[in-house]
Amino acid sequence: MTQGMFAAVSGVKANLVRLNVIANNIANINTIGFKSSFANFGTVFSTTLSGGSRPSQALGGTNPRQIGVGTQVTEITTNFATGAAQFTGKNTDLFINGNGFFVVEKANAATGLAEGFLLTRSGNFNLDSQGNLVSVPDGQKIRGTSQISGSTPTTTSSVNIPQEFVIVKDLDAAGNILGTHFATYPTTAAQQAQIAAQATAGTDSQDIQSVKLLSFAIGPDGAVSATYSNGDRITVRTNEATINPTDPTAARREIIHIAGEGGTFAASNVTGTDNGQVTQITGFEVFQPPSAGGDGMQGMQLQLQTATVSNAPGLLADTASTFLVGANSGDTFFGIPATDNRGALQAGALEASNVDMASEFSTMIITQRGLEANSKVIRTQDEVLQAVLNIV
Repeated sequence: MTQGMFAAVSGVKANLVRLNVIANNIANINTIGFKSSFANFGTVFSTTLSGGSRPSQALGGTNPRQIGVGTQVTEITTNFATGAAQFTGKNTDLFINGNGFFVVEKANAATGLAEGFLLTRSGNFNLDSQGNLVSVPDGQKIRGTSQISGSTPTTTSSVNIPQEFVIVKDLDAAGNILGTHFATYPTTAAQQAQIAAQATAGTDSQDIQSVKLLSFAIGPDGAVSATYSNGDRITVRTNEATINPTDPTAARREIIHIAGEGGTFAASNVTGTDNGQVTQITGFEVFQPPSAGGDGMQGMQLQLQTATVSNAPGLLADTASTFLVGANSGDTFFGIPATDNRGALQAGALEASNVDMASEFSTMIITQRGLEANSKVIRTQDEVLQAVLNIV
């Protein structure tokens, strides 16, 4: 006799869960990069009074007779549709126009070291005092990459845009630039000694300058282009020699140094191995001249990286609009934006929440009526039970 009451109670519980989901969606209507969720229902099981019978020569068949015993929340799914672009004009605000996630290094609060990564659609970023691109408000570093090979980047580190550093240019007797080496700034005594040792190594003289960052921009493919106080520019490009039409992932990304005088370096007018076209490699940002086997820009990460997953609804929501890789999210594929299935970046814009207010309110009304109806059934069941007890 109480079966109907228990069924109605399950309906109340299920609708309360959906109301909680709706409340969270509406609460995050203005949260950057937020993805809305929806709760779906399904029947629990049914009590079978009769399983039905086959037709015979004398009698027709009968259908089964079953009574459902309630409902339950079978799925709370996340909607990963792209939200609208909100233009801010801030060059560190980024919007992914299509698939993909920004990759945020997950730092250990105790050690300060990275231990894995988080994924997010929120491109609300800033530069810290060391030039690292970091998330707002927790300051987690945004990952960059140097070279893409298949689904795995060969080297990864945080995106770093040097605020100021030393440029060392080798000059010939006529004052022409033969090559360029780089050092972080301020440099250590050991690094200064390395610079001094190169003062006359194979050249007539050197031009040593301390330069400061003037401006920078982040392109649709995540490549950073930075301009410094002496007019020199450092940017990222794809090495055309590595482009393979049958394997687009084999292309190599390189840092290009464009001198303020307007020229780019070529193999015909350089010494050693430094031709102004240096490859990003892993490590700290330290000065190491080409004669010592270095490339002069060791550790600089001027290429933003994004990621895609096989099954985005399988991700686990974390804090600050970030996601963790889940048991059913599948493989994670890293790469440069605007390639493969990754959307291009739009600088100066943020992705708004994809919550549809009209849909949320209409669903809330339906859910509220469902909750009220189930509550009415509980009251009716209670009145029936009371009537039975009065008869007894």
